[in-house]
Amino acid sequence: MCSHLKTAVLRWVQQHDLDEEIAARRALLARDPSPSVEQWLAHTPRRTLDLLASFQYTVIQELLGHVRLSAAEIGANAVIFRMVDAALLRPLPFPEPDRLVRIWSTQNGTPVGVPSALDMRDFAAGARSFEGLVVYDHWRKNVSGIRGSSQAEEMVVGLVPGSYFSLLRIHPIAGRLFSERENVYGNHYVTIISSRFWHERFGGDSGILSKTLRINGETYSIVGVVPDAIPGWMDETTAPVRIWTPFAFADMWSEAGRGGRDNSSLARLKPGVSYEKAGAEIATLAAGLAQEHAVDRGVGAVVEPLADTRAGPVRPILIMLSAAVGMVLVIACANLASLLVARNSARSREMAIRAALGAGRTRLLRQLLLEALLLALAGCIAGLGLASAAGLTLARVSGSGSLPYTNESNLLGQFSSAAPDLRIVLFALSISLITAALFGFAPAFTGSRVSLSDTLKEGGRNGTISLGRQRFRRVLVVAEIALSLVLVCGAGLLTQAMARLLRQDPGFRRDHLLLAHIYVPPALYPDADSISRFCDAFGGRVRALPGVMDASVATGYPPVIGWQQMFTIPGRPVLRAADVPLTRFAAVDDRYLNTLGIPILSGRDFAPADTAASQPVAIVNQEFVRQFLSNQDPIGRQIHPGPPPGVAAIPLQNFGSSSRNITIAGVVRNFMNNGMALPPAPQIFTLFRQMPGLNFGFKDIVVRTATDPESIVPALARELKLLDADIPLGEIRTMETHMANQTADTRFTTLLLGLFAGLGTILAVIGAYGVIAYLVAQRRQEIGVRMALGASSGDILWLVLRNGLFMGFAGVSLGLAGAMAGRGLLNRFLVGVSGSDPSALVGAAALLLLVIALASAIPAKRAMQIDPVRTLRNE
Repeated sequence: MCSHLKTAVLRWVQQHDLDEEIAARRALLARDPSPSVEQWLAHTPRRTLDLLASFQYTVIQELLGHVRLSAAEIGANAVIFRMVDAALLRPLPFPEPDRLVRIWSTQNGTPVGVPSALDMRDFAAGARSFEGLVVYDHWRKNVSGIRGSSQAEEMVVGLVPGSYFSLLRIHPIAGRLFSERENVYGNHYVTIISSRFWHERFGGDSGILSKTLRINGETYSIVGVVPDAIPGWMDETTAPVRIWTPFAFADMWSEAGRGGRDNSSLARLKPGVSYEKAGAEIATLAAGLAQEHAVDRGVGAVVEPLADTRAGPVRPILIMLSAAVGMVLVIACANLASLLVARNSARSREMAIRAALGAGRTRLLRQLLLEALLLALAGCIAGLGLASAAGLTLARVSGSGSLPYTNESNLLGQFSSAAPDLRIVLFALSISLITAALFGFAPAFTGSRVSLSDTLKEGGRNGTISLGRQRFRRVLVVAEIALSLVLVCGAGLLTQAMARLLRQDPGFRRDHLLLAHIYVPPALYPDADSISRFCDAFGGRVRALPGVMDASVATGYPPVIGWQQMFTIPGRPVLRAADVPLTRFAAVDDRYLNTLGIPILSGRDFAPADTAASQPVAIVNQEFVRQFLSNQDPIGRQIHPGPPPGVAAIPLQNFGSSSRNITIAGVVRNFMNNGMALPPAPQIFTLFRQMPGLNFGFKDIVVRTATDPESIVPALARELKLLDADIPLGEIRTMETHMANQTADTRFTTLLLGLFAGLGTILAVIGAYGVIAYLVAQRRQEIGVRMALGASSGDILWLVLRNGLFMGFAGVSLGLAGAMAGRGLLNRFLVGVSGSDPSALVGAAALLLLVIALASAIPAKRAMQIDPVRTLRNE
């Protein structure tokens, strides 16, 4: 070992008052002027080894402290990947899933539903790119005959042709699929059940194919059992489909149904056929149908991969959350790099000692990389634990009913349906290793580059850091602050929008309302009169219950009433189908408005005197008057139901083929009927007893109570059973819960984005604090000299604070630019709030600057307490 190195080591040891070190080295040099590395190490006193051990212990303490933040960052990424994987990445659970597609009807390039059964039949006859095309649907129906259950249950029943399962490559576990003959109305009294339903409700009975089910009062024979391979998002239902019957109706193939676009579609491409080729063929066929059928004029068709429809309305939310959690990952990586740069710089003397004792650069580099790797792996394990705990907590809370319903069509459903598996573990491990490799190698490489003479000759107990490294750490902190501000701005805007959403006046009394659903089956109630009599009798029984203030049996309720009807106003001719007015529609009874608490502004409410035989009357909202009656007095005005002559009628949008004019009897204030985030749409209410063509068996019950609405559920179910034991009560919930469901995705998104913003801010603050604290430690001698020369405490405070404020202002400036650039991603989620709202941007910037200033004030306070005499003596 060269003599100048030995001298440097001895000088360093002497400066640390290690007399034992000096004596040992002098004795060794006296015996052997050129000792080997082994001899040098063998004569290293215990104190030096203890000193190295204390160095390593300090490093381990600091790295373990950082594991907590690394775990939070990796856990957050695992949580979001869990949802993204379930909604966007994971292969569909079917053979050759890339060949499965959906077909949509479009107008002016915008999807307007699914081609009708007739259109799909014609597509199948003319297309050469598909193995098969089907339409399917699902209805809530009354199901009884389940083993061990004496009561009927309302369940979601799938309506599918037998080829539906064939296209999905689903083969029955027992029995068979539907035959072509059974797809015809009258031969359709057969059913297929899922494997789970078979085991849960029939105990896996081997004689299941000899059993029957009662569906809507009719007997269906069980002919097959299929695997549980169909995910809930394919049906967009709030409950999974476990029972299927043939998709067959008496008028299904009538030309009157060609305009219906309310079903779902499924098709499978032939091998080797591209999406583009299939789409071009379908577009050509749709153009041909538009020329042949008036109801198809202006309607096109497009093809979309089935996998792309899986996320549905939550896709933009997932993209936004992925971007947010990616920002958190970058912030955490920058923080890790900053930590390692600072730590390795402070360990320059430790590295010098290790080099002096014989460690080569490769060994030093391996040690530093190993520390970064252990940090990343510890964070990975802890992060997976956090992600699993979050999933278990959500599943438990969701199962308790305290969260809105979750299905695979909303964000909560995507989260809870995505069970943790090897894919999530591999993802977390991958980002951990990438983080360690990308942000651990550079600090390790520079930290292992040791100039022994320069390092060991330097005085003092504190290491120094180069100007380049200082700038690198500052740049990292500025980037952290900028990304944190983008997250804080996004969370603030979403929170502000959510607050406005929840503060809105819904236009009706939402308190003390109970909602439920029933289906009055046509097998037992074959016409509109019998349905009306049943509903009137049930409504009367409910209103007589103790604690019930009023009750209504209707079809549709706020905040979303999606049913629309076409109409015209006498004296205002309409020449084009595109100009036919459309209005939201609900068929109700005469207690509806009073039960919901929607006030009448002019005219009158419905009355018992408005019978099926009397002149049809309607009540409209203010928006209807504004759009269609030019703000004139609407009372007594008439509207004509359905489209004008020459315009094809669309099923379920022609007032049930009613030809009698409807007289407007009253006007109500605007209320939520278009969702909570959109302004009210035109609305018309009619009595279902006056609209026999629209008096279907699907009915909703709205009950206003004087006490807790849920307390009357048993009595409500009892009255229904006494009236008809085969009609169950379903979808029971309060109006408060129902409206909370409307904002479930937005609230969940706001919560996650807020958590990410908080995590990013904590990381940025820690980064700023670390840089400032380290600069104070490096400049102790300078600060001592300044104080000795008369610098005041305020001067020292400003000397330290200005570094933090400089980084804060630089980061905030970049962050504001980033927030403005990314506001388009947020605009679709904001209600009544602009993505560039100055109050939100300024508030977020001020908050972050304040936090950075506070983080800088801690090392600034320590700098003000430096004793210049002791500092100069030590140095």
